Amino acid sequence: MKRFYYLTDSIDSVQGISQDLDRAGVGGARVHVSGRDAGPLARARLRASTLLEDTDIMHTGFLGALFGALTGVVLGFALAGLDPWGWQLDLSVVVVTTAFCLCLGAWMGGIFGISSRNHHLRPFWAEVEKGQYLVMVDADDDRQARRIDEMMNREHREVRQVGREDHYSPFD
Repeated sequence: MKRFYYLTDSIDSVQGISQDLDRAGVGGARVHVSGRDAGPLARARLRASTLLEDTDIMHTGFLGALFGALTGVVLGFALAGLDPWGWQLDLSVVVVTTAFCLCLGAWMGGIFGISSRNHHLRPFWAEVEKGQYLVMVDADDDRQARRIDEMMNREHREVRQVGREDHYSPFD
């Protein structure tokens, strides 16, 4: 998936972008808007970015789960191989330990991520805090990306493109 980032000063511009993208067949869940205050976005019936998009919960939760699973595998094999407490432990302890550590790691990563801003959006937060609106548009393929580029260049010269990710994923 490709993601385009645009900054604009007015809610009217954001509404125009949303309507034009809808007409171009790139609307709905592919357009997200971040602003300092979500109130004007809600009153204008625009799709404001969610907690999952504004924070790093997905990225750090995934990394926490990965680190937890690896830790669980190592700990599980250590427990099965060392036979602590004089008990004979089989390989099922590896599965249980891995599952527990995976869940614990995902939870801890999510806790850390919910308290930090999305690393994809960090370069733009200073402008958003000054009152601008960050419009994020997702494209599924190159054809759709070209349509977005053409429409934005033709219809919305008041908007400046501030970024583009050709291989966007919330997990990276």
